[in-house]
This record gives sequence, structure tokens and C-alpha cells, in this order.
Amino acid sequence: MSAIKISLIISSVVFAAQSSALTRFESQIENSRWSLSGDIFACTLKHPIPHFGEGEFTKEAGEPMKFVLHPQNEKLGPGQVYIISQAPSWMPGLSPETLEVLPYPGYGLTVEVGGKVAEQMLTSLDKGRHPVVTGTAWENGRENVEVALSNINFNPAYNEFRRCMATLLPVNFDQIARTAALFPTNGAELTDRIKRRLDLVAIYVAADPTIEYIYIDGHTDLIGSRRDNRELSKERAERVTEYLLQKGVAPEKIVSRYHGERYPVADNRNNSGRERNRRVTIRLERLGNNAQSLSEPSS
Repeated sequence: MSAIKISLIISSVVFAAQSSALTRFESQIENSRWSLSGDIFACTLKHPIPHFGEGEFTKEAGEPMKFVLHPQNEKLGPGQVYIISQAPSWMPGLSPETLEVLPYPGYGLTVEVGGKVAEQMLTSLDKGRHPVVTGTAWENGRENVEVALSNINFNPAYNEFRRCMATLLPVNFDQIARTAALFPTNGAELTDRIKRRLDLVAIYVAADPTIEYIYIDGHTDLIGSRRDNRELSKERAERVTEYLLQKGVAPEKIVSRYHGERYPVADNRNNSGRERNRRVTIRLERLGNNAQSLSEPSS
């Protein structure tokens, strides 16, 4: 066991020892419920905690796992909160494990952890342990409050949660809504890297019916004549358009434009700036958004 982990465990023991009273919120056998909701964009596993609020694990497409504790009151006071994995009473001799220590402002705000800690909490539940969020009481800083996630009825819902996660898209809208494909000097060929990115665009567009338009804008750096640059930016935009069409994107969704060197995003006086300007931008527009004028470039 690492020195850091030992230190965190000691801290949690000292924290508990300083409290003169303990209030624990936890569902019992008769009311322990886990419910799943989800689709290809996000999967959510919720657990109501009587007289306190709700715990929620969420995995969004393209994002790390996240756990959020939603209080419905101000039971937890300001200070530090500890995320602890506790063994159940029928597993004596197993020490609690501190997974994370977080600052907490109180005021009934959420407690949120992501990535590895949220994954550890799920693994803890799967192994029959109880993840617990503990801190000081709002009314009295010498009292301790524990909010526990029950593992009763957890496994069937968790199995469905894992099946849901297996169907998630590889990316979400925010990750794919704006893409820049960069090209070498005078080049218009699609590299493997560009193709992989366009593959993700095509996958997402096929799955999200709210995508109304895909704006494809070809650009160049300042090297060369204005006429040649306009033709080169057109060829780059057409190559991207052709690839997306081959991947099944509906032609009526695509708006392809080309601008030559007119709209640089970086300084054309140095190599790094010119590299950024030799680009095709791909922007997804959803239904209801204020669509950009076709006479304006995509930035």
C-alpha cells in the first residue's frame, strides 16, 4: 500500500474520531433501487438515497465515467468530503479504503468525481462493498454525516449499464462539432489521420437526427496566386465532401464552400501559421441553431 493511500486512510480515521455523533443515510433492503436510462449518447445509473437525495453514475459518449451525488437538502456542511469504500458488516476485518478527498462548499451543492475514482466506486459496489461520501454536518461541524450507496439490487442494473456503455458512440457532439483537417503545401490528398476523423464525423451524423447541415470550408495559406489558391481550396473541400458521401452522409446535408487564402486563422508569415491555414474545416449544425450565412466562412 502506498504512503499516500495510508495517509488518506489515517486522515479518514482521524476525521471520524473527531466527530461526536454520526448520521448515516442509506437505503435498506426493502427500498434499495438502481435504475438505468440510456441510449447511444449517454448511459446513466441512478440510486435514490432516502432522506438525502440521489447518487448517479453517468458515462457519456467519448467522456470518462462520472459520479455525482445530488443532495436534496443541506445535510453536508462546508469543509472536506471523503469518498470511502467500506466493507459490509458481514465482511469483518476489511479496512475502509479512501478513494478521494475533495473540498466541499456546502449549501446543498453536488459532490462530483470522475474518471478513475468513479470507476473504483463502481468496482467497489460490484465486489459487495459500500462507497460512502462522508463529511461534517451542516448544523454542527463536530458531527459526521455519511451517505452510502447500497449494493443491494446493484448487480442486475450494473450488468445493463455495462451493456448500454458498449453501445455508446465513440464521440459526442461537442467533440465532433468542429473539426479542422490540415494539409501539406499544395496538397489535397486525405491522410489516414484525416480519414479517421471524417469516419467519426460520418458515424456521429448517421446516429444523430438533429444534425441538419455539415459545413465544409476549404482554405489555403498565402503562398501562390489568388486564383491557384482558390482552386486548391476547392479541391480540398471537394475531397472531404466526396469522402463523407462515400461514408453514407446524405448529400442534402452538406454545404461545401472554398475561400482560398481569404480567411486565415494564423499568421501567414511563419511556417506554423501557414500550416494552420492550409485546412478544411468541418462544422456540424443542429436543427434550430442559427445557421451561418452561406456567404460567410466557417471559422
